[in-house]
Amino acid sequence: MKLLGLVMAGLALVACGDDEVGDGGETGSELDGKQLGALTAEEADAVCHDVGGQVRALSKEDKCELAGVAASIFGLECETAKQECMSAPEEPEEPASCDELEFAGCTATVAEFKACTTAMIDSVAAITCESTIADFMQKPAACAALEEKCPGFFEDEEEETESEDP
Repeated sequence: MKLLGLVMAGLALVACGDDEVGDGGETGSELDGKQLGALTAEEADAVCHDVGGQVRALSKEDKCELAGVAASIFGLECETAKQECMSAPEEPEEPASCDELEFAGCTATVAEFKACTTAMIDSVAAITCESTIADFMQKPAACAALEEKCPGFFEDEEEETESEDP
């Protein structure tokens, strides 16, 4: 899912300490009514960085609980993976890019995009070691408009590749 990828890219931005990431409110309401597909490259980048700024609000514990749930997919114990994450020093990673987002043809508004990404970030914050990966993969209701108006945001890489094959 591209949107899931954005949230995860935002986590990567936070992990690398990208100082250029916004604080979640830089684009303000002047863009909220604009369709994503009509954004200039500069506006799209600003929206993306605002969403990355929202990810900053996630605590290390939130991120480590998500890492624990993800590790459980591979048979590892969530609580152990979480504790290893919590005790590990934060290492710089390669910065994530906003270039992954393809807003072309998307008729959802910036406000609808922000509502969906905020709901997804809230979902990450609600994850605990009692959660399952299915709990995280559920699309929040706030994403219905985005899914309808920008279905490509919720295609995963495999579906994209299959649709591109002749």
